[in-house]
Amino acid sequence: MSQIHPSGPGALRLFFPQWQGAAGPQTHQLLPGVNAHDSQLSYHLGPALLGLMSPDHDGPTAYVPVSTDTADEALTTVNGIYAREAVLRQLTEALRILEDAAPDSVVTFGGECSVSVAPFSYLANRYGDDLAVLWIDAHPDTGVPGQSYTGFRSMALATLAGEGDAGIISELPALVPPLKILQVGLRHWDDEGIAVKERLGIQSVGITDTAEDSRKVLDWVEASGATRLAVHIDLDVLDSRDFSNSTGRQSDGMRVSDLVALVGDLSAAAEIVGLSLTEHLPLELMRLSRMLHDLPV
Repeated sequence: MSQIHPSGPGALRLFFPQWQGAAGPQTHQLLPGVNAHDSQLSYHLGPALLGLMSPDHDGPTAYVPVSTDTADEALTTVNGIYAREAVLRQLTEALRILEDAAPDSVVTFGGECSVSVAPFSYLANRYGDDLAVLWIDAHPDTGVPGQSYTGFRSMALATLAGEGDAGIISELPALVPPLKILQVGLRHWDDEGIAVKERLGIQSVGITDTAEDSRKVLDWVEASGATRLAVHIDLDVLDSRDFSNSTGRQSDGMRVSDLVALVGDLSAAAEIVGLSLTEHLPLELMRLSRMLHDLPV
């Protein structure tokens, strides 16, 4: 039986549809017929759909207010971070919501990957060394300001580990030591963040499609000494044969059955107190939305 508690007084379901952490032409050109800003705003729609499709939740629910302003001045790159002002403002608001709600566990339906920074930092402050982080993602997310990609999503995990923008890091109630972080499913080894990952000593396990790989993850959890886990799932880790509404769209990813089995195994080994689902990009629905805006409905 899973030890994550998606309902009840100790659990918070957090909707955090942040999109500003995704920057660059690869974000803007995802779907012909959908303009650049609509492609970005698809991150805003994704979390709502996740909530609609999920089991009923009888515990508390909270929504982080996220700006939909796509004006150039609202998206200015500062200190090497695209839309830094919006990212920082929304991060601090998410932390305020979490501090006020004081949940024992948090399920986050998010936009891009950086939405995990606030709930995981909150949980690290609540549980200290008893918390470990599993970052299930095709990308390392250990970039830092000054690299070619300026989206904060690529810096999310490095920020949690205390590497990156000092002003953002100073807002976090706690950091996660690199030795308490495991990356799972990483396959973009040409990413600029790999050098930071290796310098920090963050370990990783490949695509968990074998019992041996799953065993490596469980052995790492046991060796970490943590009895509580925060699990980040970027949907781009999935194989495109199972899911294509993300940025991955490759047929060498993790199968859905393997992901579900791994999370089940993890929940038997430790209590999952944090779970984030990110990078849901319902781009076809954004195309439909554009049509609806052009019809007299």
